[in-house]
Amino acid sequence: MDRNAFFIDGDWTAPAGTDSFSSVSSVTEEVLGTSPVGTRADIDRAVIAARRALPAWRALPGHERAAHLEALADSLEKRTAEIAQLVAHEVGTPIRFAGAANSAGPAAHLRYYAGLARSLEPDEVRQGQRGSTVLHRESVGVVGAIIPWNYPIGLIHFKLAPALAAGCTVVVKPSPETALSSYLFADAVAEAGLPPGVVNIVAADRDVSEYLVTHPDVDKISFTGSTAAGRRIGSLCGELLRPVTLELGGKSAAVLLDDAPVEDFLRSIPFVALANNGQTCVNNTRILVPRHRYDAVLDAVTATVAAMSVGDPTDPATNIGPVVSAVARDRIEGYIASGRQQGARTTTGGGRPESHPRGWYVEPTVFGDVEPDMRIAREEIFGPVLSVLPYDGGDDAAAAAANDSDYGLAGTVWTADPDRGLRLARRIESGTFGVNSYSMDMTAPFGGHKASGLGVELGPEGLDAYLTTTSIYMPA
Repeated sequence: MDRNAFFIDGDWTAPAGTDSFSSVSSVTEEVLGTSPVGTRADIDRAVIAARRALPAWRALPGHERAAHLEALADSLEKRTAEIAQLVAHEVGTPIRFAGAANSAGPAAHLRYYAGLARSLEPDEVRQGQRGSTVLHRESVGVVGAIIPWNYPIGLIHFKLAPALAAGCTVVVKPSPETALSSYLFADAVAEAGLPPGVVNIVAADRDVSEYLVTHPDVDKISFTGSTAAGRRIGSLCGELLRPVTLELGGKSAAVLLDDAPVEDFLRSIPFVALANNGQTCVNNTRILVPRHRYDAVLDAVTATVAAMSVGDPTDPATNIGPVVSAVARDRIEGYIASGRQQGARTTTGGGRPESHPRGWYVEPTVFGDVEPDMRIAREEIFGPVLSVLPYDGGDDAAAAAANDSDYGLAGTVWTADPDRGLRLARRIESGTFGVNSYSMDMTAPFGGHKASGLGVELGPEGLDAYLTTTSIYMPA
């Protein structure tokens, strides 16, 4: 699967440099293919193309932009099986989830924002005391979209779909770890026939990504990734007074109340707490349990996780595949060692599965006897590691325990009384929260509080993030 060009200005363009990435299978540790490393010159070409395409794309009626989004959705869906196989190898994502998250989901986002594009009105008239005001909205301009590796195509569309619907042009900067997956997306863009320069795709390393962030012809940055990287990007955009959306890390809590339906929670663990082998920012990796139920719940969580199938992610029966790289596995194992050193107890997992000597596998791991100040309870591990912590008291104590985090991205509450769950959810310092379940809805805003980010994606609010407003005052 060797690739030798970037998708810039509607065509395949030879790279300015000679360096290349090697994409490696997380399953076999074998090279899947190579692709070029983007340089500043490649970013310049992509941004120039996006800037040149902006006036015509911005001026298109909403229904015409919508038709292009729908054509891209159709093109992506044709590639579902191919996308699922490649993402399973590059990321380790179980295949029954890889296609849904990186093809079906993006197609749905594109069609949803196509609908919003059709209904988007550029002007609104408001009557005032001395006349009227015309509120004129138009696209913010050229957008730099920086994408992580864990959902290499899915997360592009959290940004791309609303940006295109709003009339922006986009330079997509995929992660080097999943550069090949981004080429399947580029193939779909090429087939869909969007006007040249509207979507440009250049995979690059951190230094070149930073160049995109500060490029003088970029009007907005949208980033998904670690909180540390987000702080750096936020700092750079702050200096430039450049709009930025930051979707960052999480250390979310699943709060079980004293009347929690534990069996319902146990059934949810694969997708609420361990989705994508733990490589998901919204995973509920802190499980908070009333002390009088602690031992029973810890045993039940341990048994549930221990029974999960670990194996080849291309096998539909697999629950947990490998993590994305040797570096990621080493980092996760470092957290497991830290938990043990600080006095926590592994009740299942904690090592590498003997059945899979090749591939970057980590056994799904549960820790008991966890204290709130331990690293495994406070820092984002981004792997298949759960901590079960007790709390003392009622709903006040549960809310305090959930809020005892630098992060505020997601979470859940589990209770037999949904109204009680809603009352507790309102008290949690988190951008998203679920009562007896967790599922992002594309029609509702998604974003984090505290160290989990700035701004929102999805919903009409996600479209608003790519629009600017001018108030034009008209006399009576």
